[in-house]
Amino acid sequence: MIKFNGEHLLIGQIGYFLTLLAFCSALVAAYANFKAAGTKDMLEERSWQKLARISFLTNVVAVIGLFLTLYLIIYNHYFEYKYAHQHSKRSLDMQYLLSCFWEGQEGSFMLWGFWNAMLGLALIRWSKKWEFPVMTVMSMVQLFLASFLMGIYFFDVRIGTNPFVLMRNEFPDAPIFQDADYLAKYLTDGNGLNILLQNYWMVIHPPILFLGFASSIVPYAFAVAGLWKKDHAGWVRPAMPWALFCAGILGLGIMMGAAWAYESLTFGGYWAWDPVENASMVPWLLLVAGIHTLLIFQSTGYSLKASYLFICLSFLLVLYSTFLTRTGVLGDTSVHSFTGEGSTLYWHLIIMQLFFIFLPLVLYFRDRKNVPVVVKEESMNSREFWMFVGSLLLLISGLYIIVLTSLPFFNKLFGTSWAIGKDVEYVYNRIMILVSIIIGLLTAITQYFKYKDTTRKYIWSKLLIPTIISVVLAALVSIFGGIDYDNYGAGFLAAIHLALWTAIYAVVANASYLIIVLKWKMKAAGSSITHFGFGMMLVGILISSAKKELISENRTGIAVPGLKDAKGRDEDPLENITLIYNIPTPMGKYTVTYLGDSTETKNNKVYFKVKFIKTDTTDNSIAEEFDVTPNAFLMKGEEGTQLSSNPGSRHYLSNDVFVYITSWLNPDNVKDTASFNYKPVNAGDTIYYSNGFVVVDRVLAANKYDNKELPLVDSAWLSELTVYSKEGRKFPATPAYFIKDGGASGKTDTIMEQNLVLTLNKQPSGKVELGIKESNAVMRYITLKAYRFPWINLLWLGTIIMVIGFMISMYFRLKSKLYAV
Repeated sequence: MIKFNGEHLLIGQIGYFLTLLAFCSALVAAYANFKAAGTKDMLEERSWQKLARISFLTNVVAVIGLFLTLYLIIYNHYFEYKYAHQHSKRSLDMQYLLSCFWEGQEGSFMLWGFWNAMLGLALIRWSKKWEFPVMTVMSMVQLFLASFLMGIYFFDVRIGTNPFVLMRNEFPDAPIFQDADYLAKYLTDGNGLNILLQNYWMVIHPPILFLGFASSIVPYAFAVAGLWKKDHAGWVRPAMPWALFCAGILGLGIMMGAAWAYESLTFGGYWAWDPVENASMVPWLLLVAGIHTLLIFQSTGYSLKASYLFICLSFLLVLYSTFLTRTGVLGDTSVHSFTGEGSTLYWHLIIMQLFFIFLPLVLYFRDRKNVPVVVKEESMNSREFWMFVGSLLLLISGLYIIVLTSLPFFNKLFGTSWAIGKDVEYVYNRIMILVSIIIGLLTAITQYFKYKDTTRKYIWSKLLIPTIISVVLAALVSIFGGIDYDNYGAGFLAAIHLALWTAIYAVVANASYLIIVLKWKMKAAGSSITHFGFGMMLVGILISSAKKELISENRTGIAVPGLKDAKGRDEDPLENITLIYNIPTPMGKYTVTYLGDSTETKNNKVYFKVKFIKTDTTDNSIAEEFDVTPNAFLMKGEEGTQLSSNPGSRHYLSNDVFVYITSWLNPDNVKDTASFNYKPVNAGDTIYYSNGFVVVDRVLAANKYDNKELPLVDSAWLSELTVYSKEGRKFPATPAYFIKDGGASGKTDTIMEQNLVLTLNKQPSGKVELGIKESNAVMRYITLKAYRFPWINLLWLGTIIMVIGFMISMYFRLKSKLYAV
């Protein structure tokens, strides 16, 4: 048996022990809480409670230990472990080592388990009478999450993936593992982090998103507890603050992902209806719908069944989105889903979904006759009626999105070939623009209605001024805002303008409600602030998308073929402008100059510097000047070195200039194999090259005796040429030939725009020859694509305000008697 040198086995053994401990303690905690929830004997209940709490605290310690153990393996570059070798690299900056942690399946599940453990501690502290049923559900989630990390075999089926497996155990037949010094000789470095994840957003976005995912279990657990204990009204109040917390955090996590996409992906925006984006948004939509039906039930007694449905579906859709993104079923359709490594989770995740689907279903049908239902018809002039309409619309839109997102899975499941089509964005946008119109309108007016019934006189007395203001503002934006997005016809453009009005209406009406009706009373202001932020988000989305302006229209005549975007689609060469090093080039309202680049050899990363200058047409003075610094990773593949670009942006209050590199040619990396083709010439001659022709305007001969302007050479032959391209452009050139002290030298002239090098030569016979060389190596250029996003900051600001509104609502509900648990 080979004794391997340099391995750090103890830390992996500790990690695997902690995995088993986390699994066993979660199992005991689930059983003990289950028993405590089912007994009526106080002494027996306390005994089970003690065991349940000790077991869950043990689980918390084990999960934290797991987190620290895996991070230490990554931090210390223990590449004998498969997880460290796959996801980390010595050259990575410190901040990205955390990203390595949750890049893989096991680390992300561990992160989920960590947040679940923290939430469980909070529930033990504050859930009081609901502790046992709620913690039974929480412990079951921990049990499943721990099982994903076990990596044990049940007959021929592997259960979970062990993050502490050694490379030599995973690939035992590899020849390198026959060498005791394989670590020092072969595994000196890891594969590294996916270059798309090497962005600061990916350090903070996943933890926030997974906190949102983890917190979705809490309102679900309260709903299950209500069904279990047959207390169908009692669970609503303690569940509400958790639902608000989850909606705020999950919404923030989703928009952080949008910000990452905006800064790291080159599809030119922050949202592309990618399946992973959709799968995270749909649970949020259902949760928001559930919050509104919970409010309806608390105020009127209506919509309890709908509340059960929405709250349970929000968590179940988190599980379903996990299934879609981690089992490989979306691997061919998403830019950032897991692929083959998630195939072992396929049935594992299906079992988890089925368990949490049937749990509330069984409990509901056991006691469905006792679920309170208000038979009285709701008034259309009531707040609850329009809140329910909005919730129903969110459900429909969520189902529409998730069904289309699931088509690749359905195709694999049923052997079908359903497809959305090439224009994916429009398939979603054509429906969601209609949804946004109705949601914007409901967000504006619903708060002005009272529960149960409201007189029309009261409604119009409060809504008249906000309505007039919003109509005027929307009209001004429509008339003078230059929103003329007609890619999909006049009907879609009209829908955009109508949606923009309802979004502005939501902002104005909620601001008015906060100021005039609530008079800035923060205790009741959470919903108005949330709706105000949501309306601002809609305004930002509509304007930045409808007025997104391509500013890199190519009028230079230099087109680089074969360009691809982040999704592998062909780029239009006419939408990508080529900039030759240090040559100012007109681009729309700007003159842009490629100032250079620098390479960071540690990470194979290139930083580009591009200057933008905008000139005032009245006096030709510089009205605006700034630099944009996009960057790109160099990836070596079968087709040579490819670029993976990260956009650069110039941020203004009213707009962003968004730039990314689509190709780069550095002459230092290109071998020049072309040679000069010489032809005798005289004044008036024409010489052809592949993209045009050269006219010899003048050829002059001079020597230092006849021409005192040649003090540095003995003789010179000078030329004046004009190069005409096929595109109708012309370029002057002045190559020359010199003799000094018996030695000859030439002066070349380079037309970079035409990949053309010109020189003169003199034959012994006295004839002058013009040398022409065409070579890609003469140029140093980049090709870039640039957009302008007007008022995109309204989207980011609206997100922050919306999240603040959710947190205010949660805070005051925790403080008030409404949170009586």
